[in-house]
Amino acid sequence: MTSETRRAQSQDAFQYRIAFGCWINDMRNSALPLQQWPAPQCDEHTVEGVLRTLDVISEAGYQFLDTFGLYATGEYPPDIVSAFQDEERNRNLDTLFRAAEDRGIRISLPLGLMTWGYDRIIAEDPTVRGVDGEGNPHAHAMCGAKEKSWSYVEKLIDTMFARHSFGAVHLESADLGYCMCPECTGQYGVVGYNARLNARAADYIKSKHPDVVVYTCPISWAPFTVDENGRQPKLSGDDRDHIIELSRHIDIFMDQGHRGRLLAWEDVPQLECAYGTSGGLWVYHGSRQDRLSYFLPYPLRAANHLKDHHAHGTRACLYYQGPMVNPAVEINSAVAGYMMCDPGRDPREALEEAIEVHYRPHSAEVRQRLADVFLSVEEAYFGQWREESFNEQQNLEMPGEFIMGNLFGTQPDAATFLAEPYLEAPERAVFSAGIKAALAELATLSGQAEDGGRIERMTRALAVMHHLLTTVMMARGEAWC
Repeated sequence: MTSETRRAQSQDAFQYRIAFGCWINDMRNSALPLQQWPAPQCDEHTVEGVLRTLDVISEAGYQFLDTFGLYATGEYPPDIVSAFQDEERNRNLDTLFRAAEDRGIRISLPLGLMTWGYDRIIAEDPTVRGVDGEGNPHAHAMCGAKEKSWSYVEKLIDTMFARHSFGAVHLESADLGYCMCPECTGQYGVVGYNARLNARAADYIKSKHPDVVVYTCPISWAPFTVDENGRQPKLSGDDRDHIIELSRHIDIFMDQGHRGRLLAWEDVPQLECAYGTSGGLWVYHGSRQDRLSYFLPYPLRAANHLKDHHAHGTRACLYYQGPMVNPAVEINSAVAGYMMCDPGRDPREALEEAIEVHYRPHSAEVRQRLADVFLSVEEAYFGQWREESFNEQQNLEMPGEFIMGNLFGTQPDAATFLAEPYLEAPERAVFSAGIKAALAELATLSGQAEDGGRIERMTRALAVMHHLLTTVMMARGEAWC
């Protein structure tokens, strides 16, 4: 799909529709079962996964693709430029940038601001290393009060823009922590310090690239926890004022909502930039998981979250992607894109359009029955989540983001998404029945769509997931036959 044939948008469309691949191999269609996260490869399988993602998001009306790990994961060298000399990687990335342009998609530059990417720099140049809350050398953060730290950040920005024409920049300053010295967090507080970092970086980018969209993701600006109502506490007072000031420097404040949003809805109109979320619910697809070992559609919940967020003033979305070989991932991404282009749409209608596009069913009845399968499995899993389980077991608000396995590790992950707090014994029994019903229905739909193998992949993913589920149930002594 070219920019001339882009999906039509309603007058209420989200202004900024950004597909978030997170790390580049999270979109990979083949697993890396022994690879530490985040996976650093950029090989032909990486390219294939991103190309398939570009096909889906372009058709669905997204404008940007944002993904970390284009050139490095945690270790840019002090000279910066030598990180860009891998000829094979350069060829592969050039292929992806050309493919994105052909499909009317702009790539976003992901920038860890003082953290993520600077481990080697602070090891080889300790003069820029920040400190933690106890005054010890920080493992990952540069000190934002030191101009030399900014020289590394600005050189990285300049080098990246010299190589590619980015349409946006993703600023993220706290995911791996931040400097807590007296001149940084000690002077301004956590939110104040991070807001100042983002404002300065945005001003630098805008001074050289005024048309580039700049957005801030405030992950780790506040601890994940719940208040007396079981909700993530919202920022107020000086912290809220720091964000309002930041909004004068950026295009989007992307309050993703990993475990609850940071801003209250009533504070959104005070921002001088667009307000964004990540759509209320998403799976994080780690690269070690077999891509057809699970099937977790949530098109109805995603659509309803997007409608609700839009009604509260949200005009941007950073929507998580994943391996498009998994039919649930593909449908989740497509339906979310359709809803962002027209938030007033009926979610069921959007789902059936996505099935029509990707499955080419032989009749309206087949299309409707396939839609029913997606919705029945969605309800059989997500409909069993209990908010009190997350509050009581983890002192967290119900996600948001849920990570299906361990992020870090060098072996295939456990199926933690089938255990507490996501599902307890009664809910596992309901989910088991739902999977078996979906498998029975899919058996009657085989050969009734020009689906490119999608129904077969759905069947495999459901069968493997049920195998994992019954293994969890047996280990706990639960009846499962």
